[in-house]
Amino acid sequence: MQSEMRAPDEWPTGPAVDAGTESDSASGTDISVLTSALPERDGPALRLGARVFPLRRWMARRHAVVGAEMAVTASLLDQLPTGPTVVIVVAPEVAADAVVDQLLPAAHGMLTRHGPPTGALTLGVASPEPVRSGTAGKLAMYNQHLEALPEALVEAVAAGRRCGLVTAHGNCVLLLQHFVPATASAVVHASPARHRPVRIDGRWGLTEVSSPADTYEVPADGTTISEKLAWKPTAHVVAHGGTHTVSLPVSWRYRYSLGRGTVRRLAALARDAAVTAGRPLSLDVALATHGPVVLRCRPATAG
Repeated sequence: MQSEMRAPDEWPTGPAVDAGTESDSASGTDISVLTSALPERDGPALRLGARVFPLRRWMARRHAVVGAEMAVTASLLDQLPTGPTVVIVVAPEVAADAVVDQLLPAAHGMLTRHGPPTGALTLGVASPEPVRSGTAGKLAMYNQHLEALPEALVEAVAAGRRCGLVTAHGNCVLLLQHFVPATASAVVHASPARHRPVRIDGRWGLTEVSSPADTYEVPADGTTISEKLAWKPTAHVVAHGGTHTVSLPVSWRYRYSLGRGTVRRLAALARDAAVTAGRPLSLDVALATHGPVVLRCRPATAG
């Protein structure tokens, strides 16, 4: 595709569009949201405030713009069972509350073209750099309703900037997805090195770093799985307009969250993706009724 040949620091080409409107081309051209004019010697010029894109393969070559997580995910779109994802890029000098009223209708409209028109959403802050091995994605807001998204987006941008989660260009990058209800979830760490086992942390409910997790290690041949069962008294689950922590029934507290067939499937999926990417990966996976859905895919450090 022509978009694959752009210079590393360029935005996708295409005509500028009015603030809050969409350029609806076959290639999925971006939406531009323009903020206040900046004074210049030769007259005023509009400043680019934020852009919205469907997650596409061209992002694999735009690390400085979209960060490491979005770039590596884009490179693996044909290989991972991901859901529709909209990428929101907020420039460093822009206040999110100044563009949110234009930004969210555009992002939500783009997302619902590829899924149900209504329903809960997940908003997350993308990782601009490789993460520590096996860590879950930070700053994810699950089960958000549309009316709560303006406040959630402003909060997410502020939190991302505060935590230093910005790209080489200073952009704060968010991802908007349909919320995936999950009975269990997994964080999977895989290396392209075949001699290294795949490590999987499994939990009941949604991914929550502070929750105890069962651990599994799967060697390259997938035969003998090493398992360590954790005592899991609580789980992070859906609540009205968000999530909360609940006590699990006693029969679930000392019971494996993932079956061996699921563990092998996740290990093979993650290992193949790591080999394709040529680097270690950390995947957040929701175990939905129809099968696993990869919510986040981040390059990981080699440790």
